[in-house]
Amino acid sequence: MKTNVHKPVIYSLQSQFFGFIQIVALLSFLGIPLLAWFIPMPMTDWYKLAGVSLSSLLFLLFVFRVLIPRVGSSKWINILAIVSSIILIAHTAYLLHPYNVSVEILYFLVIAGIGIAGGHRISLWIAPVPTAVVLLFTFWHSHDTINIPALAIKILILLMTGYAISFLTGMIHDQLIHTAKQYRYLATLHQVGTIASSSEDLKNILSHISELITQDIPATSCCICLLSPQEDQIIIYGAYPIRPLVGWNICVDDHFNISGLPIVQEVLENGQCRVLRKDLPECAAAEQNAGLFIDGVRTVCLVPLKIKDKKLGVISIGEARSWEREPFNQEKIGFLQTLAAQIAPVIYNPQLFQEANQKAQRLAALNEVARAIGSTIELDQLLNLIYEQLNQVIPSDTYYVSLYNPQEETLDIRVLIDDGIRFPRQIIVLGDGFSSWVINNRSPLHVRHLSQEIDALPVKPVQLGLDRLSESWLGVPLIIGEQVLGLLAIASYEPYAFDEDDVVLLSSVAQQAALALDNARNHAAVKEQARRDSLTGVYNHGYLILRLEEEVEKCRHSGGMISLIMIDIDHFKLYNDQYGHLVGDEVLRRLAASMQAHAKKTDIAGRWGGEEFAIVLIGASTDQAYQVAQRIRKSLAELQLYDKHGTAIPSPTISQGIATFPLHARDAAELVDAADMLLYKAKEMGRDQVRTAD
Repeated sequence: MKTNVHKPVIYSLQSQFFGFIQIVALLSFLGIPLLAWFIPMPMTDWYKLAGVSLSSLLFLLFVFRVLIPRVGSSKWINILAIVSSIILIAHTAYLLHPYNVSVEILYFLVIAGIGIAGGHRISLWIAPVPTAVVLLFTFWHSHDTINIPALAIKILILLMTGYAISFLTGMIHDQLIHTAKQYRYLATLHQVGTIASSSEDLKNILSHISELITQDIPATSCCICLLSPQEDQIIIYGAYPIRPLVGWNICVDDHFNISGLPIVQEVLENGQCRVLRKDLPECAAAEQNAGLFIDGVRTVCLVPLKIKDKKLGVISIGEARSWEREPFNQEKIGFLQTLAAQIAPVIYNPQLFQEANQKAQRLAALNEVARAIGSTIELDQLLNLIYEQLNQVIPSDTYYVSLYNPQEETLDIRVLIDDGIRFPRQIIVLGDGFSSWVINNRSPLHVRHLSQEIDALPVKPVQLGLDRLSESWLGVPLIIGEQVLGLLAIASYEPYAFDEDDVVLLSSVAQQAALALDNARNHAAVKEQARRDSLTGVYNHGYLILRLEEEVEKCRHSGGMISLIMIDIDHFKLYNDQYGHLVGDEVLRRLAASMQAHAKKTDIAGRWGGEEFAIVLIGASTDQAYQVAQRIRKSLAELQLYDKHGTAIPSPTISQGIATFPLHARDAAELVDAADMLLYKAKEMGRDQVRTAD
């Protein structure tokens, strides 16, 4: 993300002092040969002095103009430049000493530069150098008696001045570092605020903040991890290494179980920062495996993200440099705590808004589901409406509804949509699988990440739909009273697709759906009862005609066949008069049962009226229909019937006529007429037989 605010340049006295050194060096190493020109010295000494000055100038220009811009002003470069300067100045002092020219002031300038650039400790080591040089020159050039008291006073003044300068410049150095660090921290906080106020997605914001923290502290790596809504996992929202690191495989959206991170749990619970050093035994292997330590990282600082006692997550800052060189001191920890306090509202406020928005959406969706499923009592239409409404609130790859048959211990999957593909209705036997577990236990089942949880699950999954397993699965039972009606389930190929709010929402939808399903089933039962003949249980005349017309039209478009068998019980009136209506009713029921027994489930059996019946055989040829008719006739002939006195009576006989569409008729009416004519032909030919158009 590029912001419109430029990153502030940290004010550095150290950088300004380098510029001052360059100016002094330029004036000194150019001015000394010019001034020495007026000193009565041999030309050979002047050439040496000019060569030393020119060499010194070129060396310093190389350090400040080439070396430092490329590799930075590190400590070893500072020491190299300053020590080299001392050597060169000492050489200059050696050349000028015979001419009573003292250059001690240059030593003090160098000591001051060392103190500001490298700190008090380095300047203390350099402070005695002027004294040593003075002693060396004094004994080297002295041919007369040395004035020991005067020399001692001079040495004492040089030492006191050198150490005083080193202490003073050391304090300036420390204050310089502290001021620069504080300014850098303030600049970082300012830019974090700028990034946080942007309209980007939370993951993008935290990714940019983690990069900014890594670069500006600076540190080796930074991860911003947030707690999942269930507070059972931490999720990586931002991760950045300042340079390529061996073993760095941390990515945004990575999940870690919080149960395997006891130190992270402790930090979240007590709200205190925790510094972990890899060389100490307190760092458990579980923490290292979770990505807190990677190859090359020696220290990790965990900073809690909390607001109003709400646990949000942690910031994990990794440091590859040694503890002695870059410790997590109170100043740095204080800055990180301030930073965490600034980041926490960025996380908390969107979460509050998102939670409120989700609750509003879920309530609206629940009302919409209730309205939609209350608008129909047709079972299949109801199941599709539930899918359409639910998919708007909980997007999922897979959706299905199963109706439970307790008598047969089966699940009737009425709706199965997987990755946008609608699969045909299917019936599975209750046994293994998530659906069976939900039905048997009468409680929801929530699988967050199948690949990780499969060994710990109470039951193993069963493949449905496409040829791959879902990573997330959520199913709730459809229960009304004590009766389990079925199952409502959703699934996703992505892990952690559903949360506890989804479980609550789906359970609420299931409660409403169960009531609607019960009403739909009751309505369907009443509607089905209205279609049936009350005595025999087969379809009545009106529904039989309706279904026959529908199937004929389907065959007209598909090019299939339909055969119609018209059946009449021979001399049924005499049968009733001789043996009574109760026996006659029994004959009617037995004939209807025989028709259903010898026809397929997809065939349509009905009572035409009185003692006449009909069977619509879908997809059957005339020969196939003839075989069915003969089996029905034979089963009636084998019936064992008794009158009210227990006396055996003769078995009834039936006459049947068969016609086939489109061979013998052009529509349903002609098909009925053709089969009816063949039925009467069978009666005319002596009854108890089957006649076909062939």
